[in-house]
Amino acid sequence: MADPGEPKKVEPTPAAEPAPAAAPPPAAAPPRRSALTPLLLLCAGVAVLAAGAGYGTGMLVKGPKAAEAAPPPKAGAPTPAPAGSAAEAKPKDEFVYYDFEPIVANLDEPRLARYVRVVITLAIRPEDAEAAKIILNKKKPELKNWVTVFFASCTLEQIRGSANLNRLRREILDALSEQLWPDQKSPIHQVLFKEIAVS
Repeated sequence: MADPGEPKKVEPTPAAEPAPAAAPPPAAAPPRRSALTPLLLLCAGVAVLAAGAGYGTGMLVKGPKAAEAAPPPKAGAPTPAPAGSAAEAKPKDEFVYYDFEPIVANLDEPRLARYVRVVITLAIRPEDAEAAKIILNKKKPELKNWVTVFFASCTLEQIRGSANLNRLRREILDALSEQLWPDQKSPIHQVLFKEIAVS
């Protein structure tokens, strides 16, 4: 038993273990790039290029604005027709075309060894087109016969070369106009050779 007068031995208390240090907060992960980001950038780039190309193409096709390109009208000059008017819609050189079937005729050559194959197209003034087509359809067999006989009377030399072909076109135009519209102006503007071949 311990003596009451004897000082008490104080046993050292074991030092408390230091508390574990708080773990540092995890480093913020780098932001993940969306798989759509490159696709969006590509689409934006294509849109910008397309817009620029469209603008450039429009400028090439339209050319300078009519108001900038045309000189100012002189005093007393007639005012040009507004855009979209009937005069602009139908230019003067616009025609209605009427085709004949191919015509084959032997040329006026020894032994009838050469022949010509011709396809004729008539350029008709648009204001007379309907009435002219009615007459042409009604008289088509007679006209085809006349053209066949006309080429059968030609020699090879008479249908060779541009000067001769232009002469033939005028002769056909005059003959058709005289046969179909003897007392009035012919609605046929010109005769065109869609095809002409000699064999």
